[in-house]
Amino acid sequence: MLGNRGSGSDVTDVPEVEVAERRGLSIVWLIPLVAGAIAIWLGYSTLRDQGPTITITFEDAEGLEAGKTKVKYKEVEVGLVEDVAISEDLSQIIVTARMHKEAGPYMNDGTRFWIVRPRVGAGGVSGLGTLLSGAFIEVDPGAGEATTAFAGLEEPPPIRSDEAGRRYELHADKLGSVARGSPVYYRSVQVGQVLGYELADDQENLVVDIFVAAPHDQLVRDNSRFWNASGIDVSFGAEGVNVAVESLQALLAGGIAFDTPAIGRPGEPAAADTVFPLFENFRAVTESRYTQKVPYVVYFDGSVRGLRAGAPVEFRGMRVGSVTDVRLEIDPEQDTVRIPVTLGIEPQRIGVVGDARSAEPYVMMAALVERGLRAQLKSGNLITGELLVDLDFHPESPPATLDRSAEPPQIPSVPTQLEVLTASITEVLNQLAALPLPELIADLRRTVQSIEVLASSPDTKGGIAALNESANRLQALLGTLDQRLAPLLTRADATLASTQTLVGENSQLRYDVRDLVRELTSAARSIRVFADYLERHPEALLRGKAGYP
Repeated sequence: MLGNRGSGSDVTDVPEVEVAERRGLSIVWLIPLVAGAIAIWLGYSTLRDQGPTITITFEDAEGLEAGKTKVKYKEVEVGLVEDVAISEDLSQIIVTARMHKEAGPYMNDGTRFWIVRPRVGAGGVSGLGTLLSGAFIEVDPGAGEATTAFAGLEEPPPIRSDEAGRRYELHADKLGSVARGSPVYYRSVQVGQVLGYELADDQENLVVDIFVAAPHDQLVRDNSRFWNASGIDVSFGAEGVNVAVESLQALLAGGIAFDTPAIGRPGEPAAADTVFPLFENFRAVTESRYTQKVPYVVYFDGSVRGLRAGAPVEFRGMRVGSVTDVRLEIDPEQDTVRIPVTLGIEPQRIGVVGDARSAEPYVMMAALVERGLRAQLKSGNLITGELLVDLDFHPESPPATLDRSAEPPQIPSVPTQLEVLTASITEVLNQLAALPLPELIADLRRTVQSIEVLASSPDTKGGIAALNESANRLQALLGTLDQRLAPLLTRADATLASTQTLVGENSQLRYDVRDLVRELTSAARSIRVFADYLERHPEALLRGKAGYP
């Protein structure tokens, strides 16, 4: 027992615990370390695989949803919309998108973005697939400096940056029905489209930018001709009404057509950005080869209603030029009002045979005017009332010459046929108005009354009866003469027959007369020979012919 232990008894030693220091990290800590390393690796991999974050501004965000709307390139996803917000001034929609890593190198200031949704435009209907899948953002990579801020397009671009072909500029006076996206045709086959248009620097013309896809861009040469193919082109000719439509699409949405003369010959295609004129229609293309215009002026005294700039100038139905200007000219000093009509005669339409000097425009025109060439207004279209200027010879007109002192030279004119007819009718009416009609009517009335009194008088009636009796006697006399003249006519016929026998074609008298004429001719020839001999040898009358040849 513990209490019986004495002080001297031995106490049992208690063992001590020894704590040894452990070296190194416990295996338990490896688990969080590995988990952290994996997390870091996953984060790095995610950041490494992610592309840049970009912002795109649009005017509206119809169909866009954060976390759902995709960014695509040719139907392949290259990014995702992360946020859709409104700008501070409420004027734009700012779309934030995370792009894939492979799309990062193409985020340049030449890259374009637009929202793909169902659209109906000049190029047709597009984006119908988004009716089920929803809208998405399309990207068209471009070149330039790297950037992360883009201004989105409100309309899809007509062509992508990687599409092969060439762009050209067309200059036109007016746009017509051509719109952005309108097709470009070659022989009714669509080979390109209109990219856009804008006013030229002079603010008077339009510049239309078009694109012709490869390989059709090889068809465009320096001599190619472009014209507006919009709508329906209706023309009237000797063969009737001619209606030309390039295509149904051009009829509805407008379009441009072109051709290249002598395309089969070897030649290089036109360089990109070459400038061509855009003609109003194909008829204007055919007229474009007449580039020279020689100006003349004609003064017309009558009305020129229906005459406008561009009206044809014709010579016997063939076009030789056009009217370039019609205006009113007032001279207060001379107290005159004139209507000068400026003509542009196109010498390339006229072929001249003979002396080259006679082909000079003013020399040729001066000669024609001296021969009676005059300008006259004629109706060009009975339905619309449009007029044209007709050049033709009027020999009955007073003599005149080409006035070279005027600028431009003046061609004399003659009144229109309607004006001549109107003047003739007016002259007749004036002469009738100058007649003393009341006195003439009174005289005529008196004459009629006198005739009536004369016809109803007994003497007139007796005279008519006597005249009737004389007519009967004359008729009886003619009958008697007919009976007595019949034998005489018979005898006359017999006498003519005898005469025909005497002098007919085979009569003896005709042969005798022919022989007589032959003998007289021979005698006359001998007398002529004898007279010539005496003229040369008059001494033969004394000496005789002996000794002379």
